[in-house]
Amino acid sequence: MGVLPTSPSGSANAGHTRPACSRAALIYGQTAGKVPTLRIFALILSSLALALPASAGQEFRLWSEAGIRVKVAKRLRLEFDGHLRLEKNLSVVDSLMPELSVSYRAAKFLRLEAGFRYIAEPIESLEDTYLESWYRFFAGARLSHRMKPVTLKYRLRFEEEFGWPWRKDEALTAKHTVRNLFGAEVRLPGGFVPNLSGELFLRIADPDGPLHKWRATAGLDWEIGRHTLSLYYRLEDPLGDAEDPTRHILGTGYHYSF
Repeated sequence: MGVLPTSPSGSANAGHTRPACSRAALIYGQTAGKVPTLRIFALILSSLALALPASAGQEFRLWSEAGIRVKVAKRLRLEFDGHLRLEKNLSVVDSLMPELSVSYRAAKFLRLEAGFRYIAEPIESLEDTYLESWYRFFAGARLSHRMKPVTLKYRLRFEEEFGWPWRKDEALTAKHTVRNLFGAEVRLPGGFVPNLSGELFLRIADPDGPLHKWRATAGLDWEIGRHTLSLYYRLEDPLGDAEDPTRHILGTGYHYSF
């Protein structure tokens, strides 16, 4: 932001000072037009949070991930990530999740992706601790449109998840999910990239109905050469089960790009 000009001494306007209210209005006007999209997007997320029904209780979680990204060809990228998630106010491990994915840039604005995630969830009982195993396959597309310095993003993802929950009958359980994510980010000097996003999860053929949960995320990425550090806050609210708590999630991440 530049410094407001002042009249040179000896000019016709010397001795006259711009009123404080006018100065404040000018400063606001210089900054207000830079990222109106993010301001509007934040308002939409806030309205969504107030409009959707609230769940029972609150819970704090910590999510962390680390991974590598390899550009194997001009338009082809391979990624491997490891996730660790803590739940119940950081008292227990919720899940451990390695993930492998591949993406292809079909056009400047379009990237296609597919991948696999293994999910291990520790389950404690009176006698022992068991692991529930889930196998998630996903495919989708990412759209992006850049209006410097803002980039708008949309992601559509289809997920098929299978597992054997730990119970007496040990029947195979399948989950069919459609995810819609809208987001925006701003590239700032120094490699800083603040971002906002909102995501809606829809479950197909679910006894609790198609509305599963929604997320709102505000984060900051810091790109240092080939290294990317991430920090974000995420609000996650279930829609299908009113007994599930609202989740306040602090997330951290690290990625290295080859």
